Amino acid sequence: MQRVYAPVDDSVLEQIDKDAKEKSISRAQWVSTAIDAFLHREEVISGAELEEMHRELHQLRTEKEQTWRELRDLKRTEEKARTEAQQAQARTDKLQVEVEQAHKDLANLREELVTARTEADKLKEAMKVKDDDIAFLRSHTGVYKMATPLSFCILLFCRV
Repeated sequence: MQRVYAPVDDSVLEQIDKDAKEKSISRAQWVSTAIDAFLHREEVISGAELEEMHRELHQLRTEKEQTWRELRDLKRTEEKARTEAQQAQARTDKLQVEVEQAHKDLANLREELVTARTEADKLKEAMKVKDDDIAFLRSHTGVYKMATPLSFCILLFCRV
């Protein structure tokens, strides 16, 4: 190992001796450590830098936790929305089936209405024929009252 000699002011030498005594090392060890620290100062983190890094680490952890909570809440919201969408789709499908059934029922009712109208027309025609028969019989009632029972039977059956 080589030795290095340098002139040092008395006040600086007093500070070196004081710091070396506090650290319980020799003056030569202190100077060697100081030179090494100076040469590797970029690698050594100062207390202020270390404190700043701790603050940044704490802030990053806090942000990470907040982001995790937000992500968790978003996943819950997404799952809830998916469930609601599935329920809405099920209701829509059910309503679609009901609408299709209603259309079928409506078509059946229309067919029944057409059948009922046809039947009604037939019944009206039958009623008209009966009304005509009744009118005929009423118009000939006077003749029947004057006729004898035998002539009444003849008139009644001969009409057919």
